[in-house]
Amino acid sequence: MENSTLWLGLALFGATLVIGLVIKLTQGQSKTIDSAEVIDLKRIGATKNGFPISELGRKATLLQFSTQYCGQCPGVARLLARMEYRDGGLSHVEVDITDRIELAAHFSITQTPTVFILDNQGRIRSRISGVPKPGVIQQELERLEANG
Repeated sequence: MENSTLWLGLALFGATLVIGLVIKLTQGQSKTIDSAEVIDLKRIGATKNGFPISELGRKATLLQFSTQYCGQCPGVARLLARMEYRDGGLSHVEVDITDRIELAAHFSITQTPTVFILDNQGRIRSRISGVPKPGVIQQELERLEANG
């Protein structure tokens, strides 16, 4: 009986380790999306510096979904704001989904921060769940620009 308990414990530990590694490796990576849905920033309650916004960026919009309890969201917001400052064609906006379960469900958001890269028409072109890895957003913006 003790041997089977030991093996079961080792198997559970191994499975947990593998799952943890998979999650760690996929965090912050970009997933390309070809969505026909046009995001209406006003309808979803997007804000910029605390004020409602409805205008998309000339080149692209970095749409960040956050919650009040997200410890990593402020750092990601600062990163995206710096990118916006450097590139006049970008716009960084945020949506707080703390009390907006229906919005999180609609976009299948299971963690924050989640960043959508929208084209200049408001269609989702990329999705990044978790803190973006270095260079991922820039790569996606370059890909978006190349694909016009």
